[in-house]
Amino acid sequence: MKTGQLSAVSCQQLLFTIIHSSLFTVLLITGCAARQEIKPSKTLPAAGEIIRHIEERRGKVYSLKGMANIKGTYNGKDSNFKEVLVVKRPSKIRAETVGLFGNPVFTLALDGPALSIYKPEENIFYKGSISSHEIRLPIPLNELGGEELANILLGGISLIEYSNNNIEFSEAKNSYILTLRSPDGFKKQIITTDTRNLRLKKSETIDDERRMTLSATFDNYQDIGSLSFPKEIKIQFSNRPDTLQINYEDIDLNTDLPDELFVLTPPESNNKQ
Repeated sequence: MKTGQLSAVSCQQLLFTIIHSSLFTVLLITGCAARQEIKPSKTLPAAGEIIRHIEERRGKVYSLKGMANIKGTYNGKDSNFKEVLVVKRPSKIRAETVGLFGNPVFTLALDGPALSIYKPEENIFYKGSISSHEIRLPIPLNELGGEELANILLGGISLIEYSNNNIEFSEAKNSYILTLRSPDGFKKQIITTDTRNLRLKKSETIDDERRMTLSATFDNYQDIGSLSFPKEIKIQFSNRPDTLQINYEDIDLNTDLPDELFVLTPPESNNKQ
């Protein structure tokens, strides 16, 4: 009799264990199916950290000289030519377009608002300001300005005057996107940086008052000495069909450049002003 009772109790316990185990398994499977993957949130740096990095990086490169391959659309035509570029802060630029035989066919010198242009094949020499010249250029200097162009050619950007900012993380671009807005609300700058090292990838400045958008893209960073420099820079305006892509081939950074390089003198045989 005791043996039979023990057997019955054992059977009941075994049955209870099986049922309990089955219910637990069903609940476990159901719970796993309903669970969603939680992606870790991306920690955003402070806007001031990105701004400080841009300004510090800009201060480390104060001059450049070397050769570049220029690609772009100008006057509705695609072009590709070699350019000797010399740039010095804050707003000094010299650009010489090199012909097939290595001779300069077009020379531009910019020193702040002062502009000089020489086209030897057409016997044209101009000396004046960026706001008064009639020679059409790939870049509207009267809109862009010498200082902003020099900053871009030196691998950096100017920042607009701003009263508020916003920063977000773009998973699709794996980038931080910083937006600056001017106090009057007419101007906005959108800055895209790499999440790993805050390298500048793109800057887009939208000026509603002048109906102009300037886009500068920076790519192909390479080490030049102790500095990381973008050897591919693209400049584009939304209100102009022209684009300009600069691919640096051989450059030196932070060398001493005499100011005389950025002022052209008219050739003696040229009487056209």
